[in-house]
Amino acid sequence: MKRLLFLLVAVSFTILMKDNLIAYANEDGKEESIVMLEKDLVTGEETTEKIITSDDVDVLNANAYQPEGASPNIIIGDDERAPVPDMLLSLMPYSAIGRVRTTFPDGSGKLGTGFLFGPNDVATSGHVLLSNKGELPSNITFWFQNAGPIADLRGTQVFIPEEYRNKQSQDYDWGVFHVNTNIGNNRGYMGWTSDVSVNTVVQVIGFDSVQNRMLLAGGQVKEIRNNTIRYNVDASDGQSGSPVVNRVLDNRIVAIHSSGIPAALLNQGNKVTPSMASVLNRYRNE
Repeated sequence: MKRLLFLLVAVSFTILMKDNLIAYANEDGKEESIVMLEKDLVTGEETTEKIITSDDVDVLNANAYQPEGASPNIIIGDDERAPVPDMLLSLMPYSAIGRVRTTFPDGSGKLGTGFLFGPNDVATSGHVLLSNKGELPSNITFWFQNAGPIADLRGTQVFIPEEYRNKQSQDYDWGVFHVNTNIGNNRGYMGWTSDVSVNTVVQVIGFDSVQNRMLLAGGQVKEIRNNTIRYNVDASDGQSGSPVVNRVLDNRIVAIHSSGIPAALLNQGNKVTPSMASVLNRYRNE
């Protein structure tokens, strides 16, 4: 697997040199809408918005953007993650991936990974955005590793599925937030796709809280469930919210990394469902 991992890195361098019910379903059980809990981090106001789920191919599949010139988790056996070389951090997809720190009203905080999916739009794991008491953050900071003079970015609005706030359901362990500048126009941002199958080769790219740097590991999708996928890719604390990327499809994510399943010796992410894609499409470029 290490050979595959380093090959993927090399290829990359070569190429780039208030509702209690959240999900509304029809008679077939298919979700027709999703309710997002929204918080304005400037005013502190909380509202909800119901987003209609779309099956449009352009919603389910969105391109990444690369500007000109910018080019709780488990280790499965041996740790096969590799540090992303500093020389690649300014290139996509690495340039779109940063660190997320949240601070909550009770003074507690969390640290995770996030990635740009639009000019000022960041996606991450839901449990990074929600306190252990079920509160949304009072402050979010987003920053890039080895980014020189770029200052920390401040979150302005945050959005999570209300189902996650209400029930802590792993099926909805994801969320998004806006930052106060269109940094993605300079650094690039990820696309997404709902096209994923068993044996698809994916990479998890995110920040380890111990090594304090961006790590990459590759493997295969082993299980697909309604809202999640499981893969034999190493991850650890700090990588919650990392993009799970299908590099063959031009830096499109297939899931957002969330957790580990020790009994199965697999890690897990929330896959790009029509509901998630509709939310990403709604908040991109807002």
